[in-house]
Amino acid sequence: MTRTWTILAGWLGAGLAVFAQAPTIQSGGIQDAASYTANIAQGSIFVVKGSNLSAPGFTQATLPLGTTLGGSGITFTPAAGGAAVNAYMVYTYNQSGVNQLAGILPSTAAPGTYNVTVSYNGTSAPVQATVVARKYGSITANGSGTGRAVVQIYISQTQLDINRFTTGTVGGFTMSPAHPGQTLIAWGTGLGAIQKADNDAPGAIDLRSQVDVKVIVGNSQITPGYAGRSPSLPGADQINFQLPSDVQTGCNVPLQVSVGGQLSNLATISIAPAGADACVSPMFSKTALARLDQGLSGAAGNIVMSSLASTMNVPGFGSVNAKTEGVSGSFFKFSADQLGDASGYLSAFGACQVYRRTGTQNTLLFGISATGLDAGAALTLTGPSGLNKQVPRGAGNLYSLSLGTSMSGLPSGIPGLPGSSGPVIVQGSYQLVGPGGADVGPFQASLTVNAPLTLTNPLPDTVVRSQNLALSWSGGGNDLVAIIGASGTMTGGDTNNPIYDAGVFVCTTTADKLAFTVPSSVLSQLPATPAATTGIGGGFGMLMVTSTTQTSGGNGVFSAPLTAGGTIDNGLFTSSMGTMKTTSYQ
Repeated sequence: MTRTWTILAGWLGAGLAVFAQAPTIQSGGIQDAASYTANIAQGSIFVVKGSNLSAPGFTQATLPLGTTLGGSGITFTPAAGGAAVNAYMVYTYNQSGVNQLAGILPSTAAPGTYNVTVSYNGTSAPVQATVVARKYGSITANGSGTGRAVVQIYISQTQLDINRFTTGTVGGFTMSPAHPGQTLIAWGTGLGAIQKADNDAPGAIDLRSQVDVKVIVGNSQITPGYAGRSPSLPGADQINFQLPSDVQTGCNVPLQVSVGGQLSNLATISIAPAGADACVSPMFSKTALARLDQGLSGAAGNIVMSSLASTMNVPGFGSVNAKTEGVSGSFFKFSADQLGDASGYLSAFGACQVYRRTGTQNTLLFGISATGLDAGAALTLTGPSGLNKQVPRGAGNLYSLSLGTSMSGLPSGIPGLPGSSGPVIVQGSYQLVGPGGADVGPFQASLTVNAPLTLTNPLPDTVVRSQNLALSWSGGGNDLVAIIGASGTMTGGDTNNPIYDAGVFVCTTTADKLAFTVPSSVLSQLPATPAATTGIGGGFGMLMVTSTTQTSGGNGVFSAPLTAGGTIDNGLFTSSMGTMKTTSYQ
């Protein structure tokens, strides 16, 4: 029991953040302990982030849980009046400037708005939080709510493997990828209230009779055999389900749970073909995947030439058209969780994936940032029409160069306003050469770019979520096509670097299909875009269609030596051309 609680506490507590010392709960610091977003479900595990909330060190509670731990307690007081509710304490953590508490909200706390306070050598100022009936979140391996899901594979009554890319052991535990037909156990919290006390082992409580639960693995929708409380762990939910024989395989297959039609955070699992001892990745070798499973890092390079035409609604000016071209990318080290987070949002060809994220616009689309590597002071890009540019290395070892910007729709005569210009990235052959640097040695890459696709009709100003969205185009050769949409609300940050809570969908196909329809079942899962456009509560909505060169063999795929020994695990030099529009989802 104690060992299991220790493991679970590690999963829940890994996503800690460092905050300035102050005797207060951080604004927005009351979150569920799985997806790390606002709104707390009845009977679920949650966290409170701040400072001066507990004694120094890490203290973990034992069963039965009490309402105080080491002198710390968390109280939920109804904003509309009524009796306060004391949470059951799971742990307190206060080390190296990091202070976080975890608790279980009693099932008896009615849905609504609460003022939450922490007591420890006094009482903190209240911070509002919303309690909901259900909000399932998948616990992930890195404890942040993104990347690899915490999933166990039933091998036998005495063996439950941790889901990983390869077969072996890690930290004294057996691990393996899942296989079609196997039974899996997914861990999370937030399935809803129970009729027993939430501070002790609840026994098996199946909640499927109260709410419809489906597990979505890739493009398969699975009805679980059990979805309810873990018999021995209060507040923790487990979902037992069997993979179908035709389930999508891969190293980062998307996993989500639908509870009453509400999707959980997006995570990934590894699924290998029948009889294989490792998942199959088009980008990384089995040896590289095994290193990641052991907690070691991988290395890769990804340089993209991009051309994006965008239409934005600018207050005071109306519709403004812009086209930006550039080249950017980096060589970087990455962990297994970063790999899962970056690729997890991509759906299988001909299908769509919906997920929820909190962060900047880049974080919404691209996930966790990796650690950049030095491949030289500048890369050399050559191509059609005498293109010959130096792409300099910047902060964080990011290589970036603007190839041009043009705008229309704004009044003439504005100083510094770029005018129209012809495209730089056109059909033809390109070469990228690196001189080598402190981390990465010399390399060369080449790429043949197709003529970009052309949309048949402009992207819409408004997307009606209850209706299918049909898109069509011409051209693009055999490029990969991604249709990406997002809608959300600004929850923090500032005008220059806003933080959004947004729903995002990604649909993928190939250009030769010439059309794709985003179904209303996908669009309806995005929140409506708020009417306001700036400040906290302001809306963010966009729709984008891009085509990306398919890399294979010597076209866009390259290798580069590492100065510390060996080579990068994967190198891609590619192009991405597309159209984006600020769009309202209603």
